[in-house]
Amino acid sequence: MNKQIRLKPLNNGIRWLLMLFALVILFVPVIGHAEEGTLNFYVTPEFPESQVEGSSSYFDLNLAAGETERLSLKLQNASSEPIQVQITPHTAYTNVHGVVEYGKDAEEPDPTLPYSVDALIEASEVIDLAGNETKTVEVALRMPEASFEGFLAGGLRIKEVREAEEEPISEEEGVAIQNEFAYVVGVVVSNSRDSVQPDLELNDVFADQLNYRNVISANLQNFTPAFVNQLAVEATVQRAGEDEVLYTANEEMMQMAPNSNFNFPISLEGDRFQAGDYVLKLKATSGEEWSWERGFTIEADEARSFNREDVTIDTSINWWMIGTMLLILLLLALVIYLMVQKKQVSENESEK
Repeated sequence: MNKQIRLKPLNNGIRWLLMLFALVILFVPVIGHAEEGTLNFYVTPEFPESQVEGSSSYFDLNLAAGETERLSLKLQNASSEPIQVQITPHTAYTNVHGVVEYGKDAEEPDPTLPYSVDALIEASEVIDLAGNETKTVEVALRMPEASFEGFLAGGLRIKEVREAEEEPISEEEGVAIQNEFAYVVGVVVSNSRDSVQPDLELNDVFADQLNYRNVISANLQNFTPAFVNQLAVEATVQRAGEDEVLYTANEEMMQMAPNSNFNFPISLEGDRFQAGDYVLKLKATSGEEWSWERGFTIEADEARSFNREDVTIDTSINWWMIGTMLLILLLLALVIYLMVQKKQVSENESEK
């Protein structure tokens, strides 16, 4: 026997809440990625004879000083519509997470870099691909005239050129679309495959912020032309002259690009910066071990500035605390007033 289920009509309160929710959804600004996770083309690297045996997903080339090599890429338009593609070279660097970036440029080139890969490779013109067309494109790599030890690392970023990227989007529209999807093909070059032993240095320690959250940054420098693989870092921070450990950070399986540096962050976990002198103890391991102990100072103005910008710290006015303090002051004033009145009454009685 089938049961009939009757829905009760919505009361006026619920109906108004639903209408309000619909209006909120309608007018909230949209922030997202157009065609997230999709690309309209494919890229296949075609390796030259200088490719080192065993490397099949990136260009790994052993070339003589001053030699020129053609880097070949097969581009295939997977859609029936025409598209435009551009190839740009980049120099590898290490990001704040301890990951090597091959398809972007560091904010500042590392001062220990002997040569930048992006300066050795020609950027392509805009490449037109008809619907479903396959085209092979070459870009020239010119090795430095002087020989060098170890590795130079970088990458080729292959990205579709879209009209939406050329038109500035007004903030008043409430919509921000970023098309940041691209192929990245790594490029590693050398003059010889003689091994270079990596070596690290601690450059600096300072108060910092990461994603608008207070951190203490320890800048680690790889000043050798070698990859630092399976890097593990353990760090502690304490007040100068005190044994209590205030903050800790531990990360494993990181990697550093040749001749690169990055800021290893030690989170304050929502704490405010306090001005004063501190000591960082840091140990890094990658086959061998490096250890440092470094003092640093956080200035009062610096601490206040970072604390105001930290999104996890409540900087709003604490009206409960202010009200409590005012109440205490009023009670104190009342007590003082009553004591004065009592003293005056006693003095008047003694004069009679």
